[in-house]
Amino acid sequence: MKILLVDDHAIVSDGLQALLQTVEGLEVVNKLTSGDFALAYLKQHQVDIMITDYAMPDMDGLTLVKRSKVIQPSLKIIVLSMHDEVIMIREMLAAGVDGYVLKKYAQQELVNAIETVEKGRQYFSAEVNKALLSALLPQEMPENQITERELEVLRLLAQELTSRQIADHLFISERTVETHRKNLMRKTGANNGIGLMRYAYTKKLL
Repeated sequence: MKILLVDDHAIVSDGLQALLQTVEGLEVVNKLTSGDFALAYLKQHQVDIMITDYAMPDMDGLTLVKRSKVIQPSLKIIVLSMHDEVIMIREMLAAGVDGYVLKKYAQQELVNAIETVEKGRQYFSAEVNKALLSALLPQEMPENQITERELEVLRLLAQELTSRQIADHLFISERTVETHRKNLMRKTGANNGIGLMRYAYTKKLL
């Protein structure tokens, strides 16, 4: 399997080459230091897998992935990065990246990543998978965050409506209004209605 390494830090690419040379069937065909060099090489040589740093001096990894896939659509690409931001990872996925490995785990995970993408599957470092999963799960509301319904009650309280009037306005029970009022007091730290209004105006909730 022919592998192209793209990284502007020689110590990194040298280390990766030394690692991959110990694995039977893997051949590092070249080590390049920029995205432009990589694109030029891909136009002249067929490569199975390209392993590239995300941050290159002449272009970012996203641009390199997109342009490389145009030149060689069947090319497998593994990106090495220091970042696990979900937005960045999603962009790379949309561009067609096959693997995303955090640099701090490259020595431990790279061979496994290569074997995985070779089989047609995607590979992501555990922390990357966790970040993607967390982004899909509903986020818990902070304990002291005021809900939309509580905000409605707060605004009606500011209009000096009684609990009964607020209940009629929102089509809820008076007991529910009182519960919302108590929650507002607790969350804002107010001791009375005046303190509650002061908090609301200070936080520009009204």
